[in-house]
Amino acid sequence: MDSGMNSRRNTASGGASVPELMSLASRINAIHRALTAEELAELLQMSRITILRRAKRGSIPSFRVGSCVRFDSAAIAKWLMQQGVRSMSKG
Repeated sequence: MDSGMNSRRNTASGGASVPELMSLASRINAIHRALTAEELAELLQMSRITILRRAKRGSIPSFRVGSCVRFDSAAIAKWLMQQGVRSMSKG
């Protein structure tokens, strides 16, 4: 029996627990610079294309610098806290 694995498991519903979400939001907020789609995709464990599609339709906070899409770390951290775990897996 590995008690370390049990303590790292997600909630019974299969999603991340609130402390894990807060930790991710805190880590992103501590970056203090704009993120690229690739960087954000890695942090959120999503594909870069999914991040860019969500940015295009306005479901994730983003801004443009010329033709490049960027993500403000503070805005993303706030968005994560507002979204909750379930809506992160949708659309």
